[in-house]
Formats: sequence, C-alpha cells, structure tokens
Amino acid sequence: MGGGDAELSCGPLGSPAQASKQEGLDRSSGAQRPASPESALSTGPPEEVSKVSGGISNLLVKVQPPAPLRPVAVKVFGDKTELLIDREAEKRTLLQLNALGFGAPVVGLFENGRVEAFLDCITLNPEQMADPRFVPHIASRLRSFHELPMAEPPGLPSAADAFDSTLAAEGQAAADGSRRSASGSGASAAVAAVAAAAAAAEAAAPGYRSALPRPSPQSSQWDAIFGWLEMAEALTFDHDPKKAEAFAKVDFPALRKELSALWALCRRVRSPRVFCHNDLLSGNILIVHGEPPPAGAAASAPPASSSAGAADDVLGGGWLQFIDFEYSCYGERGFDLGNHFNEYAGFDCEYGRFPTPEQQKAFFRSYLRPGELRDLAIALLASSPDLVSASAQSSAPASALAPGSPAGQPGPSPGPEGPGSGPDGPLLAAAEALVLDRLVAEACVFALASHAYWGVWSYIQARYSPIDFDYLSYSELRWAEYRRRREEFLGLVDRCFPQGQGQGGAAAEAAQRH
Repeated sequence: MGGGDAELSCGPLGSPAQASKQEGLDRSSGAQRPASPESALSTGPPEEVSKVSGGISNLLVKVQPPAPLRPVAVKVFGDKTELLIDREAEKRTLLQLNALGFGAPVVGLFENGRVEAFLDCITLNPEQMADPRFVPHIASRLRSFHELPMAEPPGLPSAADAFDSTLAAEGQAAADGSRRSASGSGASAAVAAVAAAAAAAEAAAPGYRSALPRPSPQSSQWDAIFGWLEMAEALTFDHDPKKAEAFAKVDFPALRKELSALWALCRRVRSPRVFCHNDLLSGNILIVHGEPPPAGAAASAPPASSSAGAADDVLGGGWLQFIDFEYSCYGERGFDLGNHFNEYAGFDCEYGRFPTPEQQKAFFRSYLRPGELRDLAIALLASSPDLVSASAQSSAPASALAPGSPAGQPGPSPGPEGPGSGPDGPLLAAAEALVLDRLVAEACVFALASHAYWGVWSYIQARYSPIDFDYLSYSELRWAEYRRRREEFLGLVDRCFPQGQGQGGAAAEAAQRH
C-alpha cells in the first residue's frame, strides 16, 4: 500500500484522472518511434505535461515531447520519504531489476527523483487482480520475481538456496539433510531473545524502547517495521492538535509487544527468504503493449493447464510487468504473498475481498512450478508422516483411506516407494493438500505482518507527508483488520505448523506475551 505510483491513470495536470490506460503513442497510429526515450530529455519545451494520479507518496507526471519522440515519466519523491526508503538502495535495485526484465526502464536520475520510459500499458484494478483469468499470470510472474538473482547482503542465503529449502521446510530437510544449516537454532535463539526482551520491557517500562533488540537481519521487512516503530515513538504533532489527539491514543509499549510476538509466530512457518516486491498492489501490475517482452516475462507465462483457456487471451496480446520497487528487499516470501492478498481490498480497504483459502490455493497452483507440488508432498511425507496422516484422517472420508485400514485410521506410513505413496495414493493426496494449506497459513499470518507494516508506516507519513491523505485513519483501518483476523490466522498456523502446540499453540503463545 505504499502507493508510490499507485494506479497509473492520466489526465491534464491538476485535473481528475480520466482513464486507467497510460497514454503512450496510439498503437494503431503507426507513428515512428525512436530507438529509445532518452532523446526526449534533450529536446525543447514539452508539448504536454500531465499528472499521473493515485499515488500517496510521490508525484508522478507524464512529459510528452514533440512528435515523434516518445513520452517519459518523471517521478519526484515525496517530502521526507527518505525516512522510510533508502533511495540509494532503491536506485541500485531498480537498475538491476531493469537488467533482469522488471520495471519501466530508467533513462535519467536527479537528486530527488528519476525519469523513466513511459510504457504503453494498462494498469490493473483490484477486481482484475483477483480475477481468476489474471491470477495465473500474476502468480507465475511473482514466482519469477522471487527467483531473481539479486545482490544479497553478505552472509545471507541466496534466493536459489531459499527455494531449495522447500515450502515445507521439514520435508526438504529430510530429503537433503546436508543442506540444513544452523539457521534453525539461530531462529530459535532469536525468538527466545525477543521473548526475553519483551518480558524485561514489561518489568521495566522506562527502559522499554531500548530493551527490545532489533529482529534478525534475515527478515528485512521486520527490520523496517521495528525501525519505523522506533521512529514513530519519537514523533510529535504539536503543529496539528487534531492529529496529536489521535496519535496520543497509540499504545506503543503494547504495540511493540504485539509485534515481537507476531514476529516469533511468523518464524514458525519458516517462510523462505527471497527477493520480495513488498508492495504488489493492483496499480503496480501492468499489461504492457507495443513493446517486446523481456526474456523473463516470456519465461514466467503460466502453464496452459493453470487456467480455463481464457487466461491466455485476457492480456490482449500484451505481457505482465511489475513496477514501483521502493519497498523491495530480501525478506520472507510469506510477507509478499500476504501483502498481495491484502491488496485485493483496494484503496477503499474493503477487506471482505481477502481471498478465500480456495482462491489462494488457485493462486499457489500457478505459483508453483510444474511437478513441484508433488515433489513437496513427497518430501513432507518423508519428514512428517504423522502430520500428514493426521491431516488425512481429519479431512478424508473413510472411502479415501488405504484399503484394509480400520475405520478412522490412515494407511501405513510410507517410505518414498511404500504403500500409499504412489501417484494416486491417498496419503500423497493428503500431503499435497497439506502443502497448499501450509501456503495459505503462511500467507495469512504474514498478512497480519503486512497490516502492521503499513500501519506503522502510516504514523510517519501522517507526520511528514504534504499529501492530503488521512494516514492516521488509514493506520487504524489496518490495525482493525489485524485484530479482526488475528485469531483466525493464528489458528491456521496451529493446524499446519503444530510444533508449538505443546505450549497451547500460536494463540496461546501470543497471549503469553500480553
């Protein structure tokens, strides 16, 4: 919900937006285009300057040079946004992503902004983003994004290593134990440190702010959340009594405690570390026409079996592109998934649009590579046969149990080639279902983290942004949805990742930190 560019609707500068399509050169006009848009920067006065509407962080305008030169987009960063965004890191990221086939090509840089090629494209709206015809394309493109060979901070695992580790971390550990590192014990130690710090903070409120350590650098989204939280705690609104009154209601000690508990719970799902977009709202997903797709876009086309035929036509001969990487970083994949699903709500925050488990599973079937679901299921069967058996027993009718099994009992625990583990075995089917259930649980618990991310982000924007937007009310909307879905989503973690149930499960673990 960063909304750096938001929906790319164009209209005359200062007027309401008039269309959801970017106004590049008319594809049917046959107008000659130069080889690149750089020449637009060296001409005389532009023929037209128009504002691209919808953003709540930055100013974006389209500059149309004299024909036949191509238009460019000029992005001016919002005031104080450097408090939230490392602009040097963003520049490096964007140039690297350009080389890998993502984003509008950068054609110029200046101190507080940049110039990009203006793409001939259509911006999706929230309804289209959730449309089953578009979902396979988005899911497949996001998987390609998550596998990009971006530069990693030193000492941290690569994206390839993250995907080698599996969606069901225990499954891959059993299939390839030599690949396991000490990260699991490190995560446990980090969780214990957070819990101990939270307890110490409760006992010594005056030292609370400094008592809680920052989370591990393995979770960059959490670095942002806790860094912004520390920044927000020091904010004042002396210039605006109405904002000051609303901001005074924020209970920062309780909020910090809640977030440290959520962080520990998110670690339970062992979400792979990948390069994440972190702001994949509908306005940052484009259908590009009139330009050849980069190699990565062609490679990320969904398999034909992932849709009912119409999906291939829904792009109208174009290809899918992501833009706006201000918040992109390495981090936990679940955050990108949960944040994307939160954005089904659109700018009106209609959170009833959050996808159902079945809608999420349709997304994940396109996100996974061909054959990957079965491979993950086999790995999960090898590492956690009791968990799979329990899942099969709770969800399958008696007729689906292995032949000869007593009523209510699953078939024998299989080895890789054992009974019930063949292509059509009921336990393998149960394992595949559990892999998908785990993906849903991962996305949902990180959807809570997404609400926290933008909820805290909004406090800083409320203080510094010159844009006429009620950030404090928006923050409360995010926290209200967080509270509404919290117990439901923690219940999914308990069911799919039950290693904490000896202490009463995810909800009880969270309650113990209150």
